[in-house]
Amino acid sequence: MKRTILLIIMTSIIAAAQIGFAEDKGPNQWEKDFVMALQKGKMPQTSPSDGLAYTPAAGVVLEQAIKKALEMQAPPCEAMKIAVDLKYDPYSILINIFGYGSQVNLNQLCGCATESGINKKIVAEAAAKAMSPLGKPIFDRDEIAQAQCLTGLGYTPYVAEIPRVERERKPPVSVMAPN
Repeated sequence: MKRTILLIIMTSIIAAAQIGFAEDKGPNQWEKDFVMALQKGKMPQTSPSDGLAYTPAAGVVLEQAIKKALEMQAPPCEAMKIAVDLKYDPYSILINIFGYGSQVNLNQLCGCATESGINKKIVAEAAAKAMSPLGKPIFDRDEIAQAQCLTGLGYTPYVAEIPRVERERKPPVSVMAPN
């Protein structure tokens, strides 16, 4: 009888610990963590002892939040929509998602971005500038040029990388004027 009561008590304690103290690792945990991190990045932090405390730049917060969310298998489109809703820079959002997302589909993310109100030129430029953590371009010129979402854009991201050379205009020289 004592063993049965002891077994019931132990089982109850284990069940209570699993229910009450277990950390939620469900499918939406990345979303909760992502939103909290991005909201903290927008709020100034104050310290009661010495005034203002160190607040990391919004770009750093965004980069770290996107990296963590994508490591937790967050859908890139959903992460992008949340960050856009929280008023982060669309170019920075996309360049970080492209950089940290393993095998992010350019067409899918472009379609999702345009639905969220992001200009296709921004998507094309972010795709062109995105680098992997190893410093290699994520997309090559052909992938960007052939992306269905970007067709008809009339914008080649690599044109922006070519510096424009301004030539001095000299007045025309007349053959009849003496030198």
